[in-house]
This record gives sequence, C-alpha cells and structure tokens, in this order.
Amino acid sequence: MKPHLTMATYSCDACGYEIYQPVLSKEYTPPVNCTSVRCKENKMNGKLTFLTGSSKFVAYQVLKIQETSDQLIEGNIPRTFTVHLTGDLVRQASPGDVVMIQGILLPNRREGFRHAGDIIFDAFLEAYKITREKKKYVDLAITRELQSKIDYERSLTTEDAFYNKLARSIAPEIYGLENVKKALLLLMVGGITKETHDNMKIRGEINIALIGDPGIAKSQLLKHISYISPRGIYTTGKGSSGVGLTAAVVKDPVTNEMSLEAGALVLADMGVCCIDEFDKMDEYDRTAIHEVMEQQTVSIAKAGITTSLNARVSILAAANPLYGRYNKKETPHKNINLPAALLSRFDLIFILQDSPNKARDIQLAKHIGEVHQKKKAPESDCYNAEFLRSYVAMAKSYQPVITEHLFAELTRRYVDKRKEQADLTKEGYSYTTTRTLLGLIRLCQARVKILLIVGSTSV
Repeated sequence: MKPHLTMATYSCDACGYEIYQPVLSKEYTPPVNCTSVRCKENKMNGKLTFLTGSSKFVAYQVLKIQETSDQLIEGNIPRTFTVHLTGDLVRQASPGDVVMIQGILLPNRREGFRHAGDIIFDAFLEAYKITREKKKYVDLAITRELQSKIDYERSLTTEDAFYNKLARSIAPEIYGLENVKKALLLLMVGGITKETHDNMKIRGEINIALIGDPGIAKSQLLKHISYISPRGIYTTGKGSSGVGLTAAVVKDPVTNEMSLEAGALVLADMGVCCIDEFDKMDEYDRTAIHEVMEQQTVSIAKAGITTSLNARVSILAAANPLYGRYNKKETPHKNINLPAALLSRFDLIFILQDSPNKARDIQLAKHIGEVHQKKKAPESDCYNAEFLRSYVAMAKSYQPVITEHLFAELTRRYVDKRKEQADLTKEGYSYTTTRTLLGLIRLCQARVKILLIVGSTSV
C-alpha cells in the first residue's frame, strides 16, 4: 500500500503564494513559474516548492488476481490481471481470497525507453467494488435460520449418528472410506492453538496423510476438501517447487522495490492445503514444509528481506507406496517413501489398500453405476457443502478444556504404545513420539468441537 497523490500543493519562495493542482491521471506536469499577480507584476519568477503536508493523498494498492481453475477454458492456462485500488477498497482482499471485482477497464502505457513508441498497451482494472466469495471461517456469518436448522438436525438423531452423517457429507460420491472421512472432518475443525507465556506456540491444526494403492480416490478426496474449505488450496508434488509452496521474491512493478509473493502454504492460511503426489516431490522442496507443519510459519531470508509469514494451515497429503502398490510383506515404514522427520509431523496416517472382496466389490460397482447414471450420490441423506462449511465455522469457535482424567488416560496409552513398539523393534526405538501425544490431544479437541458443546465444557 502506497499513498497516491490527488491534490498537489506548491508554495512560492518569493511571494508565499500557494498553488493547488488537481491530479486526475497517472501522469501530470508540475508547474514551473508562480502564477500569482504579485510575481507577475514584479517579474520575480519565484521558485515553487512542493508542500507534502498541504497536499492530499489517498491510499493506493495494486493487486494481481488470477483466474480460478474451475473457470478455465479447456487447454488454457490461468490468466492474471492487474487491479488498482484506492481509498476504502485498500486491504479489502487478502492473498488466497476468491473475489469478484467490479470496475472500469483502462489501458496502461508501458514505461521505459524500449516501449516509448509502442502502440500496444497493457490493461488494468480500476476497481470500485470488491466482493469476497470464499471467506475465512471467522468471517462466515451464522444466521438464525442456520442455527435453527442445526438445532433441528441435532434433535432428530443421536450425537454419533449426527457425526456419521456429517462425515458422509464429505465427497458422498466416493464409496466407503468412512474412517477417512471422519478424520477429514476433524482436520477441517482442528484443535486449539495455544501460546505459552514465553511466546512458544503449540499448533492446533491437524495434518493427515493418505497413503495407498492407486484408484482409492485419494485425489478426489483432496479436491473435495479444497472445495469445502473457504481457504482451500490444491496442488501437486511434481508441479510445486519450494518457492511455489512458501514465498518468492519479486520486484514490484510500481515502486521497483523487492517484495514477497505468497506461495500455496501462505495463501491457504487459516485453511487447508491439499498436496497430491506428495511422494513425487524433490527432497529440497519437501523440506520447506517441515517448518510449516510444526511452527505454522514460513521464514524468509532472501534479497535483503528477513521476515516470517503466517502459515496456519492444515496439510492434507496423498502419496503412493514405495513399490507402487502396498507390499504386505514389508513393514509400513518401509512401504512409505517419506523421511521420519516428515512422517512424525502428521497426526494421522492412513494406509489404504485395494484388496479384492466380492461383496464389497459388488457394492462399489453398483455405487459407481448409480453415480454415472444419476450424476449424484445414491445416498441423499447428506448435507450440502454450504451447510457443512457453516457448521465447521461454528464448531471452530468453541474452546473445550481437557480434564485430568482424559489426559491421564492418553498418557497411559501413549507410554504403553512406545513400550510395545520398542519391544518389537531390534534397535529398541519407537516410531511413536511426543508429537503423537500432541496429535491425540488435537483429535480429541476437534471431536468435541464437532458436537458443538459449550466452550467451557471439559473434554
């Protein structure tokens, strides 16, 4: 954001006369000689001095918008456009927002010696209205009608049945995977982010990895979650670099200053970042996610810019096993082609196997047939995306507290699991770490928040 000059004020050093010049376009010519009667009569030709304090400025901002993937014409790449904002429109949109902008399309002359004689101009949009289509969860308004509908739906069934119905509403066209859908519902709600007295943050966002055979519908689940989440970003491992995930240093075309251009993880702040083909990423690019998954920040030290950007995002990753398909003769950690430092940052890891089962295969075939015939899920007992999105927004506002009894139970199971794994391994170490205990706490908090229990109620 920069100040934009709308009224220039000049003062004559000979007679003290002030001259006001309105600035109606991007280019203007400052006056050279004083136009007062005194200077003309005495032929003093006083020097004009620009007065910053007496001039009028308005807030000015330049945005770059990109076409959404669902609006693309087949075979085309997303187009970018420059938008100029002034006054109250400044900072009405943040990186990652889906917006609808109304304005006036104007030509913009290219600057520089090489473009002095060009007849082709760039175009920009002078906006006069901005409407955010996809907002953050905190910006979603919970109306009385929606609250009444939620209360009515909860009164019809038990808490477990209502929870199962919410989970079935996630990608209802996909057959089965009930436990995975319940986990994805917990991911969207998340736990509680806490900050200690010494400014140490404990993340509340939940990270989930889906590792399984091809054809399990992992990519479809990621696409659906990015659609439901107001700040959902979908990307692939091979199509994303470390700079594309974090931030890139670019030169501002307006001020010629170095600035940061947000990547996918920063754009998905307070939302979900879905990364498909997670195992196909380069090792260098994959290390950029380590800090985001635990510290929830992106540290940048490039081109003289040293800063830390917020990336309070939940990571939903999908990957294939090391051997293409899951090898049951090997251990899960040998099948997963990911380093231990990265695996430990996931709260849940699902291993999905495509095993032949006659009864299940028949039901799956019928489900797929009905979806292709009717273009919708056979089960109509599901909530739409708007209801699910609003319900998650309401659930995220609650702050449950963990009781001592529950924490003691979680501690006991955590210690028993570490001992069990240490006894089974020859090296005597356990794959269960402290992050596992923190993940269990976050999952418990998200489970209670889904039930919309009073915020002061203990878990």
